Amino acid sequence: MGCGTSTGQSKVGITSPEAPPTSTGQRKDGTTPPEAPSTSTGQKKADTASPEAPSPATLDMVVGRLADDTVSKVAWPSVPSSWRSEPEGNTSSVPVVIVDVGRGMAKVKASFFRLFPCARFMTLAEFCDDRDSLVGRCVLVIHGGTEHSKYIQEDEKHALTAHLEGGGALLTIASGSTFCGCNKGCLGLLPFFAHDRRNWNRGTGQVTMLLSSFGQACLTSLQTLQEAEGIQSQYFNGPALVPMMGAEYQAMGGPFELECGMGVPFLTYQTEMNECQSKTSLLGMPAVIAGELKPFGGRFVAVSPNVEVGTSKSSCILTEALVRWASMGIESSQLGDSRSRMESIDAPVFNEDALTGTFRDGGALVKLSPASSRLPAIRQLDQEGGFALPENHRLVLVDLGKGPEQLQEIFGPLVPDAEQRPIVEPKALPSFLRRTDVVLLHGGMANEHAERLGVDGRRAIRRHLHEGGSVLGICAGAHWLSCRDLPLWGHVVPALPHDNANWRRGMGDVTVSLTGEGRRILGLADLSSLRLRYANGPLLVSWVPEAYNNYQPGRMPDSAMDPMDDVLIPCASVPTPVAVFSDCHDDRIEGWPSMKGHAAAWAWQSPQSGRAMVLSPHPEYAQTEESRLLFRRLLLWCVG
Repeated sequence: MGCGTSTGQSKVGITSPEAPPTSTGQRKDGTTPPEAPSTSTGQKKADTASPEAPSPATLDMVVGRLADDTVSKVAWPSVPSSWRSEPEGNTSSVPVVIVDVGRGMAKVKASFFRLFPCARFMTLAEFCDDRDSLVGRCVLVIHGGTEHSKYIQEDEKHALTAHLEGGGALLTIASGSTFCGCNKGCLGLLPFFAHDRRNWNRGTGQVTMLLSSFGQACLTSLQTLQEAEGIQSQYFNGPALVPMMGAEYQAMGGPFELECGMGVPFLTYQTEMNECQSKTSLLGMPAVIAGELKPFGGRFVAVSPNVEVGTSKSSCILTEALVRWASMGIESSQLGDSRSRMESIDAPVFNEDALTGTFRDGGALVKLSPASSRLPAIRQLDQEGGFALPENHRLVLVDLGKGPEQLQEIFGPLVPDAEQRPIVEPKALPSFLRRTDVVLLHGGMANEHAERLGVDGRRAIRRHLHEGGSVLGICAGAHWLSCRDLPLWGHVVPALPHDNANWRRGMGDVTVSLTGEGRRILGLADLSSLRLRYANGPLLVSWVPEAYNNYQPGRMPDSAMDPMDDVLIPCASVPTPVAVFSDCHDDRIEGWPSMKGHAAAWAWQSPQSGRAMVLSPHPEYAQTEESRLLFRRLLLWCVG
């Protein structure tokens, strides 16, 4: 898949890279021109040349020569046709590994989780030890920092080389890109270098980038973003990266032959950052350099700005596109069947073959496969002499602001025996709970629940589930048990609230339909649907186990405790939808169009057999015979 021009070869209309002309931003006599070039790198013929078939003699590209640290603009042919087949979809199915290179795993997760919620996070030593399953089989991400030389030495360089030779991909960010390049004291692994490295302190802030002609051809999904709001990222003294010609790269010991004879810029800077008064302007310089290694097919993407900081919508879209492109070198057999596991959808879907979930923040919906193992059903249904819990079991009502009298009035008719439904304050939970208890979190306001439970109450509930106990959350209680990036949130059930910005959907009556699995596990074969009271409850969607496990234990206030002291609840499967919102004739529910078809209740069992049931509507309000039956069956399922 050659590009038609070998390394160092001069063509008509192409400046020979062996004798680069005037350096960008400098005249031949060494003086600085009064203005930076007005034409951005890679954009000279953007209005006349089609990115699908650019003319070999018209593409402008910045090229560097490390020997004298100069940069030039040269013309270069088109990229291979295989580079233009950008895969569709999100990156949840791409195997991404984030390695900690001296920053600390907590900080690495905090920086990269929003970009790569399903990634594997590990140290570089762990990556090297797990070569058989990872080398050549993933997109490896190396972040910025100052400790690379301490953690990446000859053995690690050999592992990175083997990874690329095996068809794997490498995504480097900021100073991580510099270290993998060819500057003095760096790895010399990839064919680029940081120009004018002495003037590294260019500044910080937000920068805008523009697709080069190569980027337009290879990253077509970014065209819409560029036209709508621009491609933006945070910048913190990022390197002025420039690609090298293959001849110089290999003469310096570079281990690879290069498709196209060099790396090419996919995006260029459109924002100036030059507080250090460097002679070379950042305008038009490469912001992202990409390339492919022959004959292995491994790919690299070197990013100059800090796309992981702030994780704006633009950064997420950009990073997804870069990861998708980089992963194309990984053989489909290495990816298994994960690429087809998730499919983006616009509306919720629940049937025997699919359920609705998300893999990032609850906003974008994806279609997931149901849990491979079915949840156990209720063991004993027949009861004589009225409802009662099995012996030695209790429904523990946590008073989160309603008060004992109101809680007794609401839940007394549902569990008549007062000894089986004790009411406790949050501060009493650590010493009060028994493994056989079902902890109930009632409705209200989830943020107030978080404040009242505090660190100790949160830890007690998480530990209770981890040790085999059960929890039942209704409305705000269900919301708190889900996963949100807020201090002291529960992060108990692998589910996220969808469209939470529009949570005021109304208060009134809705009809919910039990799913097939819901009827089975609750023993309600004859109850297909029923009416329940709704009061601005959350629309929870399933979170994929990889993201849930990565996010453990959730965000804690920095001054309260060390997050690693918290209980970790492993997740091996998605939750099971028990009921869905199916109908509504109550004008008070103004948000019904966005609710219809979403799950009204989820059930989940942890690997330690702890059980959780979360409901958006209220079976305890406006009680009917059917709603009481549903509540008691939910409670009995939690008992186990």
